[in-house]
Amino acid sequence: GNERLQVEILLDKANIHPTKTMPIFEADKGYDCLWLRSFLLQKHLFPLIPYRKNTSKASAFKEMFSIKSKRWKVERTFAWLKRKCRRLMIRWERKLLIWEAFTTLGLTFMWVNNLLR
Repeated sequence: GNERLQVEILLDKANIHPTKTMPIFEADKGYDCLWLRSFLLQKHLFPLIPYRKNTSKASAFKEMFSIKSKRWKVERTFAWLKRKCRRLMIRWERKLLIWEAFTTLGLTFMWVNNLLR
């Protein structure tokens, strides 16, 4: 399905508190569309969405903002959870609540290991 349509529903339900700096909404190139960028700016979120290669706006955007993407940290965390917590990768639980509890437990385990290093 078109996940871009789900962003609007998700952000309407999200409880976003106003801050001094504009929060950044990071997404990949699949979310690159003008209406979504406008919607995010109306919600006071900065759309850090890379432009597709076939648009001329891509180079202008890179020159205007010097924000570096931190997507690799998210991908690294997912890879770590899949490697260390097999139960999260192969979802045996039928109830979402139980799977979310194991996800929280896995993230807590990861954070504690990082703190003890």
